[in-house]
Amino acid sequence: MLLPIPALLNAVVALLSLLLFGASLGLLTHAYRRYRQLLPHVVRQQVPVRERAAGGVAVQTFDNAALHKRAWRRALADNSVSVPLAAGVGLLLFTFFGGGLVRLSFRSGQDEPRPLHSPVVRNVIGPAGENLHVEIFGRDDAPTLVFTHGWSTSSTEWYYAKRQLAGQFRLILWDLPGLGASSGPSDGNYSLERMARDLHAVVASVAPDKPVVLVGHSIGGMINLTYCRLFPTELGSTVDGIVQLDTSYTNPVTTTKNASQSEALQKPVGEPLLHAMSALSPVVRVLNWLSYRNGTAHLMNAKTAFAGSETWGQVDLIARYGYESSPDVVARGTLAMFHWDAKGELARISVPVLVLVGQQDTTTLPSASVYMREHIPKAQLQAITPSAHYGLLEQNGRYNEAIARFASTCLKR
Repeated sequence: MLLPIPALLNAVVALLSLLLFGASLGLLTHAYRRYRQLLPHVVRQQVPVRERAAGGVAVQTFDNAALHKRAWRRALADNSVSVPLAAGVGLLLFTFFGGGLVRLSFRSGQDEPRPLHSPVVRNVIGPAGENLHVEIFGRDDAPTLVFTHGWSTSSTEWYYAKRQLAGQFRLILWDLPGLGASSGPSDGNYSLERMARDLHAVVASVAPDKPVVLVGHSIGGMINLTYCRLFPTELGSTVDGIVQLDTSYTNPVTTTKNASQSEALQKPVGEPLLHAMSALSPVVRVLNWLSYRNGTAHLMNAKTAFAGSETWGQVDLIARYGYESSPDVVARGTLAMFHWDAKGELARISVPVLVLVGQQDTTTLPSASVYMREHIPKAQLQAITPSAHYGLLEQNGRYNEAIARFASTCLKR
């Protein structure tokens, strides 16, 4: 979730990448200009290769290759050229390849997340005509789980769920509109109500007449709650249970770390910044790509979304979404979250709910999960540590074990 403070951090990281690139070009330009200043002095000391007459005018010819070689040797011996040249080359290399150095500060896992696609793919048309990409794993006759991923990511974030749960369940994983392989709505409406209707279309199309458990991470959990409000008759008939992973029940600005500061920044800073991000989407995407290449995106995500036990591949997956996902789509969806609330819906949810939360989550504080447990009649809470907003990656085994145990209890009919 790109909340006001994380949005500011993201903007700072993107600008830092731009500054690194600009500084490298500035240093290289300075070194070249200093070299050009030294070149005339070298020319005066150079002995001509030959002289010839051209229209009565004596013309001196020099060995240009030797001339420039001598000039560079002289320049490199001068600190006013060699120092900015070395610094400029170093910054330029770090701007595009610094991620290799950053990678050394992370451990490698034995099973790093990667694209894992199903041969069974469905295209579901959403209520606004958007083409929703849906993948299915597992046996057709197995109990069915429907996974909705977090904002600015895609269904690839469920890599470990695909690996660990497909042998026991039928998994339906879809990409939210405008993200992953799903197209966005033509009217640019990324409200949670619209996405809850998309979820309903997916369930009705891919799992008709079968009981399901809805599994949602971050905005996916918020979409689950919106689905409950819009389609209450589906609870107990189609939906037998709900799993909420590191998510909120209201405007996530109010349930994040430093909520008071985030609330104060929402109107004057967060919303204008997101509107600018939407308008300048191609530029922001390039800056996000630079942040990914130099590793600053990895460092920021490790600091804000993980608890310290993450692997390089897990951080890299999340950092890669930064430039793979459209900044315009991400901004519009985040603005929609600012005006969303489901507090009044919690008491009316009649099916069992499992609330999973990383104890170190600062994007959505554990207190939000405690609130849901206290206000949803059949809710149970499980806190996992060390784990943060991407506990489904960092502590994938424990998250998936809890999901499997809960779903097996719900899907008995």
